[in-house]
Amino acid sequence: MHLLVAWITVSILIGRRPANSSTGALADLARSGPGLVLLLVLASGFVVLGVWQAIAGLVGYRHLDGGRRHLMRLGAGCRVVTYGYLAFSIGRLLLDRHAAGSSPRSTSAGVLAQPLGRVVLGGAGLVIIGIGIGLAVFGVRREFLDQLDDEARNGGRRVPIVVLGEAGYVAKGIAFVVVGIVVAWAGATGDPRKTGGLDQSLERLVGAPVGVVAIAVIGTGIGCFGLYLLARARHLRPRTLTS
Repeated sequence: MHLLVAWITVSILIGRRPANSSTGALADLARSGPGLVLLLVLASGFVVLGVWQAIAGLVGYRHLDGGRRHLMRLGAGCRVVTYGYLAFSIGRLLLDRHAAGSSPRSTSAGVLAQPLGRVVLGGAGLVIIGIGIGLAVFGVRREFLDQLDDEARNGGRRVPIVVLGEAGYVAKGIAFVVVGIVVAWAGATGDPRKTGGLDQSLERLVGAPVGVVAIAVIGTGIGCFGLYLLARARHLRPRTLTS
């Protein structure tokens, strides 16, 4: 899943679409046959991830005690909402590929139209920023090593796995922060045109100073995270249930 997202991110960099484009890269994919297959895979994958995290939130993290376990289960619940929203958004693109209403901007406009809509949208953006910062800190502190078995933590594969994990968690955190800033800014200004998904948020960086470098770093980092997850699937400690 993360490797597919990394590919989409790099395609934004290669395409160099204008920052004021009304649709994101995902919406463009929905207009082609191969793109529809890719979106179907993404939507299905996000559904599976959401179900997995729902189970983790209900009965997971039994190797932890007290507040630590409750915190991890709460994080799993937040990921259920995140994956559910992503699956829903991509599903709308698949069902109505040519409608402008399927963009995240229309969703934000609906929120802004409600009482306290700006507060809700701004608060959601801050939460997303907080999750991003948490992911980056998790990676920098190498806390992900607790998820791995002894072979991965102490054997010859430790160095590449650590490098991929650190780069991946930091890049994924940055991606969350980028989206969170855009969403929070839309709430602060009351302008739904200032929001969008990760694809639209990254496209706004194309014309900004060091924007191309930022997109390249995020795309490469998310790709590293995908490779780290493949390694973790091989070396996951049986008693852990993680994001």
